[in-house]
Amino acid sequence: MKAHIRTQPRALLLWRFGPQSAGYDALMRQAAAFRLDPVFVDEAHLGCRIGDLCAGRAAPAPAPADAAQWQTPAMVVSGLRHDNGDLNAFLDAVKKGGADFPIRAAVTPTSEGWTLARLLEELSAEHRALGGGQPQ
Repeated sequence: MKAHIRTQPRALLLWRFGPQSAGYDALMRQAAAFRLDPVFVDEAHLGCRIGDLCAGRAAPAPAPADAAQWQTPAMVVSGLRHDNGDLNAFLDAVKKGGADFPIRAAVTPTSEGWTLARLLEELSAEHRALGGGQPQ
């Protein structure tokens, strides 16, 4: 019996990052090169599940009352594999292009079921624990 390997959609969730951000044009070129669909998320998406956002099927959902706490730009990558080097190659290219993401993550089977708010909370806590300071 063959195991069914489920692949995640290729998407790039971007929080607090847009055309005015340093490295934006380079990031968009790299996203296209790696066939990642950029999804610009904001407060209206905080109640949406990560898997739905990446698949392009999320409708705006109610945001938590404390949504203003997450000001640090974040990037969440879906659909690139780490075991073949694609994820690291993309992250290296993003860094070389000048985009700065203090908070970044790859979607996992666990996090795809979380809301954007929960993922941002988890990533922000991890960032603080590693010496990244308070969220900005």
